Amino acid sequence: MIKRWLKARIAANERLFEQYWHVKLKLRSARKLVYHWYDVSRVGRHMFWGRMQGQTQIQLQARLLFYYHKLEKGMCMPGAKRMFGGEAADHVMRLLLAWEAKGFPTDDAIYRGALDSLLAYRDCLVALSLDKQGAVTRRVSAFLAPPRWPDSDAAAATTPLRLSLEHIDFERHRQSLDELYRIRRSFRDFAPQAVERSVIDEAVRIAQLSPSACNRQPCRVHLADQPAIRDKLLAYQNGNRGFGDTAPLVLMVTADMRGFFDASERNQPYVDGGLFAMSLLLGLQAQGLVSCCLNWCVAPSADKAVHRHFGLDDAEAIIMLIAVGYPKAETLVPLSHRKHVHDVVHRLEAVA
Repeated sequence: MIKRWLKARIAANERLFEQYWHVKLKLRSARKLVYHWYDVSRVGRHMFWGRMQGQTQIQLQARLLFYYHKLEKGMCMPGAKRMFGGEAADHVMRLLLAWEAKGFPTDDAIYRGALDSLLAYRDCLVALSLDKQGAVTRRVSAFLAPPRWPDSDAAAATTPLRLSLEHIDFERHRQSLDELYRIRRSFRDFAPQAVERSVIDEAVRIAQLSPSACNRQPCRVHLADQPAIRDKLLAYQNGNRGFGDTAPLVLMVTADMRGFFDASERNQPYVDGGLFAMSLLLGLQAQGLVSCCLNWCVAPSADKAVHRHFGLDDAEAIIMLIAVGYPKAETLVPLSHRKHVHDVVHRLEAVA
């Protein structure tokens, strides 16, 4: 009663009320400094590429993607070609040796992609006579010799991909995309129908085509399709009250921080995760599903609890949750007015 009386007295005095809220917000901000420390400590623990011998499969995948994508990009650059990629190719070969020494599967898509890129790189050097001394070509050829890559001299690399856009109907695609975005809304009322795993897999396959830094593909999708698991997960999120328990499925999108080499990339898990999540939403919508993004603005204690309770590695940064289901025959959704496009697009001009 005393607390309510004090609040009422403060609210009655406009100047005092303003000062009260100013102090309260400052104190709240000070308490939230622990959030920043939590983020900094995780970056320090996970976003560091140490010795290759100590790397997990996920870390070696990220490093392989980072370096062999350099070779792919070099082969696609416009203009006259000059010698390129020798150092990156050596990195790729060392990483592949570390992979093999660890006994990781050699049918892994990233391992095979690295070999494919080395083969394409070697053929590019030979075809364009870029390696005048032949040292890099010989090293790569020796590395690709059987049994690592059977018949490497006769094999044809699949990268880079030759793509022509001349006959693509862009107007039809634009209309389809515009329609898809217009019907994509945040639904908070779902039909009780279960969501098939094959539909989720197809949406994830689409989302995997999203761009990511150096094609490192750090994202992962965790499914909560059992009511008890779904409810336990949603209990840690503060924006699903009143409808979360009607969603047949909740997806958790994460990005593995070990895919990034140091703190200069501290924002990249969330950039890549956001790109992936948007493609995932469209992949779901294109198959007749509806969804609602659920932000992950939680305290460190809640984030730690979810990692602990569901066995997530600490290196997996939770990007968001997504409630997913089939729509009812008819339901209400917010109009969600958008800003005018002129408020969003600005031309850069030099000021000094």
